Parts: sequence; structure tokens; C-alpha cells
Amino acid sequence: MIPIVSTAQMRSIDAQVIGGNVITGFSYMLRAGMGIFDAIEKMALTPNTDEIAIVCGKGNNGGDGYVVGRMLLDKGYHVMCYSVGASESLGGEARIAFNEYIEKEGSYFHIDDTAVLEGFGRFSLIVDALLGTGTQGDPRGLYAQVIRLINLSQKPVISVDTPSGLNNDTGVAGNPTVSARWTVTMGFPKIGQIFYPARKYIGKLIVKDLGYPREIVDQHISGVYLPAFNDLKQMVPPRKPGGSKFDHGLVFMLCGSRGMLGSVSLAAMSALRTGCGMAHCAVPHSAIPIVSVKVTEPVLYAIDETAEGTPASTGFDSLMERASSMQVALIGSGISHHPDTSLLVRKLLSAMTIPVVLDADGINAFKDHAEELRNHKNRLIITPHRREWERLFGDVPGNPADLIARLSQKAKEFAMTIVYKGSPTIIADSRGTSYILPVGNSGMATAGSGDVLSGIIASLIAQGSTPLDASILGVSIHGLAGEMASEAMGEYSVIASDLVAYISGVLNTLSPPKPAGMMF
Repeated sequence: MIPIVSTAQMRSIDAQVIGGNVITGFSYMLRAGMGIFDAIEKMALTPNTDEIAIVCGKGNNGGDGYVVGRMLLDKGYHVMCYSVGASESLGGEARIAFNEYIEKEGSYFHIDDTAVLEGFGRFSLIVDALLGTGTQGDPRGLYAQVIRLINLSQKPVISVDTPSGLNNDTGVAGNPTVSARWTVTMGFPKIGQIFYPARKYIGKLIVKDLGYPREIVDQHISGVYLPAFNDLKQMVPPRKPGGSKFDHGLVFMLCGSRGMLGSVSLAAMSALRTGCGMAHCAVPHSAIPIVSVKVTEPVLYAIDETAEGTPASTGFDSLMERASSMQVALIGSGISHHPDTSLLVRKLLSAMTIPVVLDADGINAFKDHAEELRNHKNRLIITPHRREWERLFGDVPGNPADLIARLSQKAKEFAMTIVYKGSPTIIADSRGTSYILPVGNSGMATAGSGDVLSGIIASLIAQGSTPLDASILGVSIHGLAGEMASEAMGEYSVIASDLVAYISGVLNTLSPPKPAGMMF
């Protein structure tokens, strides 16, 4: 897991690791520069032909730029460093980096008038090393003018640590802010970089591990993490070569009502595609003929219904009996806001002992009854989007750090795992740790997408995953399936059933199929 930090936490880590020692600080600056250099080396640029502009500020961000410039010179690239601020003002590590660049006979120009930047169009790449992660408010004066010229150049930009002008705590972009194609951030991702609108300016985010001592890092982080790809691979539940459908987990689902029966199909098929052995779907009696035409693999149970065709509380005993032999229950997709159905949901949650994934109208059932969530005897996962959260717990903080703190507080208070759906999705568990997952795209903003996610999470729990692992892995599978679907058909055209179709592609990436054990 990669820690996600605030700018203050990053400064504290730097301060303790470096301890004011310029030589130590410069060694870390060299590592930072290597991260930028490595990213540039992967681009389709040609030494001795392509020209690269590096725009440097007065602080250590500018020092990183000079380090990159010297490394590029060593590889034969044509480099021009532009400085906002006289070189005489540089100190510490940045001064060492500047001197090394000049000793390599690097080209250098002090910007005191933006007219010198009118030739930006000849460069193949611009390196933005102007302002660091501590920026707050709008850039002013010459800095603002330079940022606007960088953007007007329409050249590809790689930013050092952060696009200049971006607030790395709130994710708010100053006016102006560099629009980068790539950002190489140093040490750890900053919390504001993971949220919108920052992600529009970040481009592809690359995290450069600087090798900080873990014992120091652990003193300053606050339990917010970004799962790495290898973390996800380790969460995939193993298959049982000699196992039956029962050994791979049974999912119980209370989903669907009159006019909202697509949720049954989406949740059940996503669960099955994710690997569980069986999906048992309890649906209103009158819906059985419709659902049985739509899907063939799930097991269907007819249950008592209200006059409006929604699950009725009179079916409580039979539902409890059916669920008792399952590994997990998914409750809520498409069941409506009917008062009697909501009463049924609250009764089931307080009585069930198997893990429960509470989604959509299952969450809405607790509107004005949030305290009853405390009554659960099981491991509980809720999957609200913004509106469902507001119905349950009230306003959503706008600041990313405040939002994560609120989710973490409620997860601990109610002893549950929260999957707060959005871009990014945030997961908070009852131990106080949180995870940010910036996966997916706008193609997933389509009806039924949430039903697919809840089915994936329930399936993983049925196969033996913990609620936390199932939530992290489930959100990742869901988001990556959305990315694959969008790549194939465009973000405008993706529908929820497309996400189901691409689950297998994601799982094959995370856990490639093994060769057959016998050959004849």
C-alpha cells in the first residue's frame, strides 16, 4: 500500500529525513530528478534532435529541474533551462543542482520578460519545475504569465511533483495552473492530486519512491493509502481446483421490484462472473416470469410482495431461512423506497449473522433510522454514493481530508466498512484506515453500475475475502472493467452490462489462467 499524504506531512517527512543536511538533501534531489528523467526516457524523443525546455522556479522544485537538465545533457538531448528568479537567489540543494548543470555547459536563460518564451513552439517537451506542492492561491505576476504561456504552447508537459498552480491538499486549481500530460510526484501521492479538479491537470500520475526510511514515514502518515497493483493481485481469492460450486461460495440477494428488475440481473451476473459458485436471488413473486427470461444461471426464489410489487416484510422468516446457508447477503439493489420494504431491510440487518453488503435502497431504508445500523450482528459493508450518504448522515464535506475523516469516523462509530462511490471512490474501515481508488471514468456514470459493483463485492466475500479486501479489490475490478469497456467502445456508449462483460478481462490480468495440469 502506498501512503497518501498532505503537503504538511510530506514536509515533515522531508525535514526529519534530511535534518537540514544539504548533502543528504541533494542525494534525495538526485533521486527525484532520476524519476523525471526515467519518465522522459520512456517518451518517443530522440537525443541530439529533440529540444527540451525546463522552466525552473526559485526553490527545490527548480533544483529538481536543473538535476533533470544535467541528466538529459549527459544523454545528448538539447536542453534549455529557463529560470523565474535570478540564479543568485538559489540556495542549498538547488544551488548545487544549478552549478552542476552550468558546469555541463547547459544553456540557461533568466526570465525577466515573457517575450523570451515566445519560441516555446520549437520544443518537443516542456518540463514544469516552476512551483512546488506548497502552492496556495492563484499564481501571480511573472509566474502566472509563464504558466499561461506554457499552456498556450500546446506542447506536451511533464510536471515535477505537481503541476504549477495546483493546491495539493484541496485539489483546487489556481488561475492559472499548468495542464500537464504527466506528473511525477516525489515520495508519495499528495491527497489533493487524487481528486477532481486536480486530476484534469495532473495527467498521468507517476509516483517516484525516494526510499524514505519506513520508520520515519510511519511517524507522519495518517492511515490513508493508495493500493498498488501488486496489492490487488494478492487480494484475489484463490480457486479451489477440486472444489464444487458450494466450495466457491453462495451469495444471497434481495434485489429488484416492479419496474426495477434489471438490478437483479446485473448484481447476479456480476457476482457469478467474479467467481462465486451460486447466486440465489429473492425477488417478488410477480417478477419471477420476467427475471427468469432475463437470466438463467441464478437460482430464483419467489417472495411475498406488497401491492406495489416490492419485497414485503411478511417474507422475513422465509428470507432468513434461505440466507442462513449462504456466505454473504446482498440487500438493496432496486427494491424501492416502499415503507414496508424498508422495514423488512432493517429487520433483516439486525437479525442476520452472515456478512451483509447494503446497497442502494438497502441504504435508503435507514433514512431517519441511521441509529439502527448499530444493531447489526454481522460484518457490514455499505456502498453509498453522495445522495445516499446525505440521506443517511447529512452533508458531505468538500475538502478531501475532511471527507475522509468523516467517512473514517462513521466507519468506526458503526463498526462497518464504507465504500463511498465517486471519482475517486473512498473506502473506510472500522479500524480507522482509509483507501482512495482513482479507477474508472465517466463511462461508468450509467444506471446499474452500482448494482454491478455490489455483486462483485458480495462474490469476493463469498469466496473468502475479508470485507475490506473485497471492497478494495471489488472497486478496482469494477473501475478497471469500466476502463476496458470505455477503451473498446468510448465513454459515451458504455452501459452497466458492458462492465459485467469485462470483469473476466480484469481478473485474467490480476490472476492469469494457469496451464492445464494434465496433457494427453
